[in-house]
Amino acid sequence: MIKYFHELTKEEFDEILKEKITWAECAERYPQPTWCHYPDAVQGIMGCRSLMDFLVTGEDFCKKCDEYISTNKPSLPSDGFISYYS
Repeated sequence: MIKYFHELTKEEFDEILKEKITWAECAERYPQPTWCHYPDAVQGIMGCRSLMDFLVTGEDFCKKCDEYISTNKPSLPSDGFISYYS
């Protein structure tokens, strides 16, 4: 079962730090929440500040963020662009 980054406790994160893995490896093991469209949100200083500071406790926390995608409606295409010519 996947454990998302926002579900990690600080103690679990401290254990991950001891493994000295890269942010890419961390993001692969513990991905960003499904409602988050922030590019590479689990990328340390370049990621989502709220996520990296362990402020995200669930979907409700992110609902005012510009990168929030409701889990109840379809998301954008994978390239992030909507074609006006289709």
